[in-house]
Amino acid sequence: MNEHEVKILTDRLIPVPQELKFNDGNEFLLNEGCTVQIFVEDTAGVEQKTLESFRLFWGITPALAVAADAAAGKHGAEGYEIGISEKEITVKAAGMTGVMHALKTLRQLAEVQRGTERTQGYFLVPCTIKDFPAMAFRGVHICVFPETPLWDIERQIRIAAYHKFNYAVIETWGIFPFGSHPEFCWADMKLDKKELKKLVRLGKELGITLIPQFNLLGHATASRSITGKHAVLSYDPSLQPLFEPEGWTWCLTNPETRRILTDLVMELYEFYDCPPFFHIGCDEADNIGTCRDCRKKVLKDLVKEHICYFHDLFAQKGTRIIMWHDMLLTKGDERWNGYIVCGLPEHRLGELYKELPRDIIIADWQYGYPKADENAPEPQWPTTKFFKGEGFPVLVCPWLTQDGMKSLGNLAADEKLLGMLETTWHISHDRNFAHIFCTAAYASWNPAVNPGVTLATRLALAQHIRQLGWDTGVDEYIKTGWNQYQVDPGHHPHTNV
Repeated sequence: MNEHEVKILTDRLIPVPQELKFNDGNEFLLNEGCTVQIFVEDTAGVEQKTLESFRLFWGITPALAVAADAAAGKHGAEGYEIGISEKEITVKAAGMTGVMHALKTLRQLAEVQRGTERTQGYFLVPCTIKDFPAMAFRGVHICVFPETPLWDIERQIRIAAYHKFNYAVIETWGIFPFGSHPEFCWADMKLDKKELKKLVRLGKELGITLIPQFNLLGHATASRSITGKHAVLSYDPSLQPLFEPEGWTWCLTNPETRRILTDLVMELYEFYDCPPFFHIGCDEADNIGTCRDCRKKVLKDLVKEHICYFHDLFAQKGTRIIMWHDMLLTKGDERWNGYIVCGLPEHRLGELYKELPRDIIIADWQYGYPKADENAPEPQWPTTKFFKGEGFPVLVCPWLTQDGMKSLGNLAADEKLLGMLETTWHISHDRNFAHIFCTAAYASWNPAVNPGVTLATRLALAQHIRQLGWDTGVDEYIKTGWNQYQVDPGHHPHTNV
């Protein structure tokens, strides 16, 4: 097989496997009764799930043999090996997770039979694959705004799982209808809890764990700052004592604040079926400690006690908290020049990290690519290395900059960090959808091979979305592709104006 053919086939795979070798020879036909052998350390559920996947992906039932093999999991819980010849497919993995990753790769690689009007079958070219993730935590941060339909969130969860992300942080912006405190939600913009619960269950089925986020320091408005909205105080001024006077941050000296926040986060935690992580936010708390009572206290002590309280609350449940990094570092410190930090000198929080538990996961969001010119060396990412050096598990968190995603993915792999949390915020459509679900997928699974967004990867992504649409019976125009509309999707993808 020549280089041109190899490139065509490799471009279909998101992310690209760690080791991939195409071989000459006759193709393997994915038809009824074709031979498939799977060797796993743990056989639980493998036969049923594999048969279901073959029927869903290719409409066939193979002659499947599943056998226990103590050596099959040498690439870890998520790794796998594939061998394809004219006669059979062989898969080796530790268990169901690795097998499902292998099947995702096979589906992306499979090609429809040629020369007919209608689909009559698929085939696979002979190859050998050895694959495993470069990092343990491969997440995408997804926002649900009042304007966001949940079917769009489902599509993002499905494509994230298809591209081998294993976590999705879900931040609901003032629309989760809390039973404990209904006033902490837009009264006229509540999401359907039954539909959201379906997504939590869907994540488990797809192998991607949904992690709730609730902001416990800044962003207390549950609204984007540029809108002037406040999900609580816009309707109910009686709750002002829970917030600092401008409403952007929570009042940390008011005991009622902690009581209510405890109720809210515990309700979310239980709704998401008690996940292993909970994201507490804590970014961009610019006007923290400004009310009469808070400004008389030592801010560092207030924030420490606040974070440690919630750390201990979740630790009792066996859950670790994730928090953004930026308030723990101080603007003007020359060590961070060119990188994102948000702590103000007057906050005096620059030494707070020393007093925080070292099992708190620091999510270091660096959205740019601080490189002077093309001849300059790679960015050093000093904030990330700082937190790692201080003993914290660290997630790198890029946004839309492809070069930043690639560089941070390499950093996470080289430094053996916990992983990556790719952010989306209010821009997860248009060309940015491909940046998030292609470039970041490469960066978090196999950062050494990251072509970024090219015409080939966009076409592959479009095909993958169609495949997932076939699985779910999509038959509405706005639910196809990665934009709801073709005209003026841009930053307002949920309207047609």
